[in-house]
Amino acid sequence: MHRVTLEDKGALEAIYTRYGSSVYSLAMYMLKQEALAEEATQDIFLNIWLKASSYRTDRGEPRAWIMSVAHHKIVDVIRSRRRTLAATDPDGYETLELLPSAQISTEEEVERKIERERILKAVATLPPPQRQVIMMAYFEGYTQSEMSELLKQPLGTVKTRVRLAMQKLRLVIEGDVHD
Repeated sequence: MHRVTLEDKGALEAIYTRYGSSVYSLAMYMLKQEALAEEATQDIFLNIWLKASSYRTDRGEPRAWIMSVAHHKIVDVIRSRRRTLAATDPDGYETLELLPSAQISTEEEVERKIERERILKAVATLPPPQRQVIMMAYFEGYTQSEMSELLKQPLGTVKTRVRLAMQKLRLVIEGDVHD
């Protein structure tokens, strides 16, 4: 991060290489549209370039700061879209939200939403330590090594939690299918 504050473009490229997929995953999860997620990801890394001097090492790891910048930017995008929608749709019908994505059918979209709800419901049944690593890995884009560092847990413990959580999720989800 220090090199980014010195306007070292190579450092920004290294940060993008390391954290780009996590930032994009968060953007896709929150925005649910590929084009918006790509645009938000670019804006996020521009913000990181411009605000690098505000990063403080005593407040945590660079990843936490980067993901915080990403989260705030994505929330700004969501708010901006709501304001734009309200201004262009004075009757409050939220037309854009009612239209399905052009790339997938309405049936596929409904199936995806149902599947997402089933998965989140299954994740909610996990013990807190297992739920935490699943959320970090699959919804926040952390690697097992990164989770080990952030949680201050041995890598083996993190791997065991992920493995046990996946086994339990498989049983819960398969049980739902057979019911």
